[in-house]
Amino acid sequence: MHGRAVKTHRSDIDGLRAVAILGVLAFHFGLGGVTGGYGGVDVFFVISGFLIAGIIKSELEAGTFSLTHFYVRRIRRILPALTVCLAATTLAAAFILFPRDFQNYGRSLLAAALSLSNFYFSVRNGYFDGAATEKPLLHTWSLAVEEQFYIVFPVALILLFKLARKSVLSVLAAIAALSLAYSSFSVARSPDPAFFSTLGRVWELGTGTLLAFAALPLASRRWAIEAEAGAGVLLIAFGYFFYDDNTLFPGLAALPLCFGAALIIHSGMSPQKSFVARLLSSPPMVGIGLISYSIYLWHWPLLVLCQYRFPDVFGADAPHATAARMGLAIASLGLGALSWRFIEEPFRRSGGILTKTVFGAGASAVLAIAATSAVVIGRPNWLHRWPAAIDAMQFRRTVSGRVLGLKREPEWPHDTYRVGNEGSTPDTVLWGDSFAQALIPGFITYYKKTGKGAVIAANPGCPPLPSVTFYGRSPGANCKPRNNAIFKAVAARGIRRVILVARWEGFASAVVRDGDGNPAVYTKHGNADGAVFASTLEDVVRRLAAQDKDVVILGPVPIHRFDVGPTMARHIAWGLPLPPELALQEFTQNQRLVLPVLARLATIPHVRVVYPHLSLCDGKTCRYSDDGKPMYSDAGHLSPNGVATLSQMFDELFNGAAKSEPPVALQP
Repeated sequence: MHGRAVKTHRSDIDGLRAVAILGVLAFHFGLGGVTGGYGGVDVFFVISGFLIAGIIKSELEAGTFSLTHFYVRRIRRILPALTVCLAATTLAAAFILFPRDFQNYGRSLLAAALSLSNFYFSVRNGYFDGAATEKPLLHTWSLAVEEQFYIVFPVALILLFKLARKSVLSVLAAIAALSLAYSSFSVARSPDPAFFSTLGRVWELGTGTLLAFAALPLASRRWAIEAEAGAGVLLIAFGYFFYDDNTLFPGLAALPLCFGAALIIHSGMSPQKSFVARLLSSPPMVGIGLISYSIYLWHWPLLVLCQYRFPDVFGADAPHATAARMGLAIASLGLGALSWRFIEEPFRRSGGILTKTVFGAGASAVLAIAATSAVVIGRPNWLHRWPAAIDAMQFRRTVSGRVLGLKREPEWPHDTYRVGNEGSTPDTVLWGDSFAQALIPGFITYYKKTGKGAVIAANPGCPPLPSVTFYGRSPGANCKPRNNAIFKAVAARGIRRVILVARWEGFASAVVRDGDGNPAVYTKHGNADGAVFASTLEDVVRRLAAQDKDVVILGPVPIHRFDVGPTMARHIAWGLPLPPELALQEFTQNQRLVLPVLARLATIPHVRVVYPHLSLCDGKTCRYSDDGKPMYSDAGHLSPNGVATLSQMFDELFNGAAKSEPPVALQP
């Protein structure tokens, strides 16, 4: 088990760190067409696994390993720079983020302090949890994965050395294989949680670990060393330039990046230096690699906060966004260098500090961050007060029935709720996705006035299309069984009226036939012609109508080109200009696959179509504000204020009026 000793320092690995961080920077700042640069994090994982495993292995074999000293080194390496970055980011966020976004920031701050960011963001990175560019600490998810690895791996390796020393390599290989299998399975079912999963990333750290345990023989011939290193470069380049946001990742897609990093590291273990190793060992690459941790810490909060405060300069659609983002990338390098020089290096070289002092300082830093997060969560306006109009805005896309305090409806699928009087028997079900969820405040108001009751069966990302299977989307994996359960409950519970709501145009272009000819959705947006969607929606409508249900389809809500709530808040706070309203003609064009389908379905007995745009648009444009208040929380989900403007529409939903026809301008 002694194998080859791992060098304590390798300049080519510093250069590989530079390749990793430059890929991440290029991806996040939108530079150079590096659409898969997020894979730089995976390269980091392989490097970390190799170095940490090599250190622990060498010290265990020499009988000098100390768990206490290992954790002291990790604390001194990670915590000082992280603490300073979190403190500076929190101070800046207090003056930049609006109250509810700052409150969410406080929750992520606590997760970062406890090394649980990946778990936090795995359940808060879905359809309506806010864009990634609104989360200054989103990047700490990868730090959390590494920190969890640092906690578990040394203890596991100590036990393996004691109990099954001859089988260490086999056990590590088996764990890595199981982790890869888990990652591949979970990324196909729930991509967002799979991306942040520690279990799904273990194999990436394990790839580096296996290298440290001499899992591969060294190449002896010069041409083999050069070929190995060159292949590693090509594999990383493939991931960087051929992957993008739509790639199901990690899973098998991460193999080229991880194997590429492994090949470069492995080739560098040979006595002869390859051309790639010499290039990576050049002073510029080594210099960037040495400060890569600090660059990683600072670059993302800098980008997020600048883009949040100055969307007209740094936003993706800004006229000179590329140049502005390039400036931020350069600033990230500068901040990284300063952090490395004045924070990282002094603490790493302060070897004389007592162990108790290091642990005490580390615990104090974590407690201070946790206390700060508690203040931010409880009193987001404490440090900086915003105008009352901003404080009252809803920045969440939608709010679930549970958050609104509604009672769970028994004998219905999970997350189904009741509105109306306690003793009332619900005769209506609101069935749909997050666009249905956005209407819940209006249902609460309506049923308080009428004294009746309704069932709310609204689930983000799941349109009321029971025959559709959703692949590779979150939370799509549960949509089909949930929708079929709702359909059965509608038939069994005496429901008289079913209101169907969804972002119809998104699914009209996304529903296709799978290999078996069944309707399916593979991506959130597609380029289908709408034919499969039309037949699928008609199928569920006719099945409901055949049960003598009053089927009410809510027509499309105008979707704007920007997030209305935050845009109006920026206008109030900083005087940024308001965009023009959506033209009615553009709305019609956007709904070209939907409006003819709804008009045809309205001819079926027991079926009505109600068009909310009639209350939201006039003859030329569709408004997004009412008396200076935003009618949308984002680009398409109505805010409670927007729902309140649809009182006439709610009367039409429930009064059983004659079929609503679209205006002449919208006739197919």
